[in-house]
Amino acid sequence: MASAEDLSRRRALVSNLPHNVVIESCAAALRSSGYCLVSDLVDPNLLESLSDAGLTKFKRAHEVGLLQQVNAKDFWVRLLDEDMQSGMLPLENPFVAIALQPELVSVVAAAMGEVPRLDYVLLTLSLNTNKELSYSQLWHRDHDDTKVIKLFFYLTDVLSPEDGPFTFIPKQASDKLGFRLKSHLSDDQIDRWISKTAVTAMYGSRLSAFMVETSRCLHMGSRVAPGHERLLYTATYFSAPRLYPDPPPRFLLDGEESPLLRLLLTAKG
Repeated sequence: MASAEDLSRRRALVSNLPHNVVIESCAAALRSSGYCLVSDLVDPNLLESLSDAGLTKFKRAHEVGLLQQVNAKDFWVRLLDEDMQSGMLPLENPFVAIALQPELVSVVAAAMGEVPRLDYVLLTLSLNTNKELSYSQLWHRDHDDTKVIKLFFYLTDVLSPEDGPFTFIPKQASDKLGFRLKSHLSDDQIDRWISKTAVTAMYGSRLSAFMVETSRCLHMGSRVAPGHERLLYTATYFSAPRLYPDPPPRFLLDGEESPLLRLLLTAKG
């Protein structure tokens, strides 16, 4: 668990991150409503690398039969597991590098008031299974930690309900439901408490990027119609100290990282 000194360092090092009007506007939106659009903050070179790597993964998934994999969430396939080295992803991996972009980290840090932890990154290909909705297809909050902000990139176009848009309810409306540790709820259950006008579906063309505070905003997604697929990149940040015991390291460090980067990737930096 982080000490008072660790937390003080996290708060102090926020000033080492970039700050501008766009970053402050995004952070303010996260604090007030729980979401913001961040496409304009993304480094074009990192975006190009993410795009190329995402297309490669998408094609490979179809060519080598990864779509036949079975797991608990059988409506999606995880596509980054093959990149891991001893269970960890190297920092130069494009799916890690974009989550470390200072401008994007700065939005999260400004919203939280401290340098966050990067918990994990995912690349998931959502599919139609013609099965009953389950897991994250139902309405829920994330309980990974007390504050959880997720960065999302659409790597396929998500332009209609059939594409399975990430869908959420902003903070103020989500709060009407109160706190529930077990919050996987059906549409009918949500409709009893929250107006349909509060529901926000995130539509966007390929490479659109946004952030949502998923610990506060009820959300669901991956409701993909037959004949449609959705490729989604996710990076998850949370506030220190970690609520649960640390898992095995998820990122491969070489010992040459800056103090700020180590705080972002480890418990104590």
